[in-house]
Amino acid sequence: MAVLNGNNIGVYVGGQLIGCLTNATFSSTNTTIDITCKDNSGQRAVLPSGNSATVEFEGLFNPSSTYGLQDLVDIHKNKTEVSIGIGDQTTLTIYAQAYLNTLSFTGPLNAATTFSGTFEITGTWAKYES
Repeated sequence: MAVLNGNNIGVYVGGQLIGCLTNATFSSTNTTIDITCKDNSGQRAVLPSGNSATVEFEGLFNPSSTYGLQDLVDIHKNKTEVSIGIGDQTTLTIYAQAYLNTLSFTGPLNAATTFSGTFEITGTWAKYES
């Protein structure tokens, strides 16, 4: 059985890999409309509705990264809609338009500076499989 190595999963902004990531997560939730009525004898009934999706990431701050924390601060501060991707760009990658709604960085004592954030996808997302 072949398993995709998590080290190969990256987050891309405008086609550029965010440097020095330590974690990347895609999450999608389908929402429903509750249509339960008394005639259902208490059994819940739903219809499919919308979809919400996010891409979360964590990384180590490397000032020499080609695309890194400094760039993320700019798109977050300016509330810029960007084209993102998450995946390995060969086996499976999710593509979407998104806003970087949360961004944080931490500088602990005697440890590496880290950063994290969440892209909220706007509109539909698509997948690419080879």
